[in-house]
Amino acid sequence: MKPNLEWLRKQAKQQLAELRKTDPNAKLADAQLTVARENGFSSWRALKAHIDSLTIDGRLFDAARTGDVATLTTLLDRFPEKVQARDEPYAFTLLHAAAREGQLAVVDLLLRRGLDSNAREKGDNTTPLHWAAAAGKLDVVRRLADAGGDVVGRGDDHELEVIGWASCWEGTDDDAHRAVIDFLLSRGARHHIFSAVAMNLADEVRRIVAANPAALSARLSRNENHQTPLHFAVGHNRPQMVQLLIELGADPLAADGFGFPPAMYALSPEIDRPVMEAIHALTAGELRSADRGNRATRAGALDLLAAMTLGDWPAATRLVQDNPELLRGGGAGALHLATKRGDTRAVRWLLDHGADPNARWAHWDSDVTALHVAALANHPEIVPLLLEAGADPAIHDTKHDSDALGWAEFFNRGEIVKLLRARTAG
Repeated sequence: MKPNLEWLRKQAKQQLAELRKTDPNAKLADAQLTVARENGFSSWRALKAHIDSLTIDGRLFDAARTGDVATLTTLLDRFPEKVQARDEPYAFTLLHAAAREGQLAVVDLLLRRGLDSNAREKGDNTTPLHWAAAAGKLDVVRRLADAGGDVVGRGDDHELEVIGWASCWEGTDDDAHRAVIDFLLSRGARHHIFSAVAMNLADEVRRIVAANPAALSARLSRNENHQTPLHFAVGHNRPQMVQLLIELGADPLAADGFGFPPAMYALSPEIDRPVMEAIHALTAGELRSADRGNRATRAGALDLLAAMTLGDWPAATRLVQDNPELLRGGGAGALHLATKRGDTRAVRWLLDHGADPNARWAHWDSDVTALHVAALANHPEIVPLLLEAGADPAIHDTKHDSDALGWAEFFNRGEIVKLLRARTAG
C-alpha cells in the first residue's frame, strides 16, 4: 500500500493515546517519533519528507530546494498549473523554498514561469526575499529585487522587515549578510533600531534615537517576547550597543513579555556591565534614602546582583542583611542569575553567605535549580562550587522532569556531563 500521511497522523494520535496510559505527560512528538521509527525512519520529519517526495508536489518542492532545474522543468512542463503549488504546513511557494536554500537557477526559472516575487506564505507572512536575506544569499536577493520584490517587506510576523531577517538572527553577523544589507540599503531599505543594534552601528543607532527617542522603548514581536533594544543587545552579546543604549537613556529595568529585565539574558558579567552600573546607581539612592529614614533597605535580586557584579561587597552585605529573602531562593533568583552569568565571585559569595544551592527558581516556564542553569548556560566552572555547597544533582525540573545531568546531556555540555557523572559515581 502507498504510504499516506493522513493515515500516519491518525496512527500517531493512536500511539499517543497508548503512551499516555503510562506517561500522562507524553507529547505528540513522542508518538510521531515512535511511528517514524516503526517505519524505518530516524524522525517524523524524515518520514514526512519521504512521503512528500512520492507526490508531484513533493517532487516539485524537493527539486526547488535542491536546485534540480531539470526535474523541476520537466514536472512544470507536464503540470504547468503546479507552479502555484503550496507546501504544508505554512503554504510556502516554490519560490520561497528555492530562495531559502539560495537556489538562484531555480529562482530564475520560477520567476520566468510567472511566480510572484512578493507572494506571502502563511506562517511568518514573509516573501521569498525575507528567506533569501536570512540565508545571506545576495545573488538571490538581487534577482528577486530586480523582479519587483519589495526590499522593505513590512508586515512579517516577527516585525523585522527584510533587513531584520538579514541581521537579527543568530549567525547573520558575517560578510555574506553584510553584503545583503548593503544591497538592501542601496535599493531603499532603512535600518530600524534592532537591525542597527545587531550590526553594531553606533552612528545609526544615534541617528534613529535622535529622530525618534521612543525607539529606545521599541518592542520586538510576541515571537521574541516583546524584548526592547536593550534586551536584544544583551541577549545577542553586543556589549558596545549595551553601553550606547544605556548612555542614550534605555531603561535598565524594562520588562519583556516574560517580565524579565535585560540582565536575565546575560551569559557573562562583561556583556551588561553598563546595565549593572545603572541599576547600582539606583540602589545607591535607595541606600542613602534608607539611611536618612533610619529604615531597612528595600531591594530585589537585581540590586544584589549589580552590587556583586561591581564588587561592592559592603552594599551586597547590607542588602542581604536587610532582605534575607534574597538568599533563600524562593523567587529571588540571585544565585541562579549569578550562575547563568558565570560570575564565580558572586556565586561563591552567595553560597558563603547562606544561599540555598538547591532552591528552585522559575526560569522561562520551568522551576529549576542553579545546577540546571549552569548546564543551560554552559558554565562548568560554576558546577564544583554548587556541588561543594551541597547542591543535589538528582533534583528534577518541573517541566521536563529532568535532573541537571539530563540537561547537560541534552545541551551537549561535555565538561559538565563529566563533572556530574563523577559526582554520581562517587
